Amino acid sequence: MTVNFLKTADFLQEELQAFFRVLRLGGDVEAIRSAAERLRKTVDEVEPLAKDPGEAWKDLAPDQRWAYLRVLSHLGTADHEIKVATQQIQQRTAVNS
Repeated sequence: MTVNFLKTADFLQEELQAFFRVLRLGGDVEAIRSAAERLRKTVDEVEPLAKDPGEAWKDLAPDQRWAYLRVLSHLGTADHEIKVATQQIQQRTAVNS
């Protein structure tokens, strides 16, 4: 199976932008939780596709190579932002308890 890293990178970027949009709009705890869960599902879906291409790397076109690196970068960003959002949710719910 050949992965189209361009489409995968674009999809992941769109999901990150949707997540950040919720944060920018100052969403309540439930909105942030929902956005984080959606982003987590996306990460879980994309991570298996982002495994090291190994020897196939040399067969990838340059645009696919760059897109693969974008996928890795977006996955790292998504993981970090999910952790931060989870901490913020915990803090907000602890204060409101």
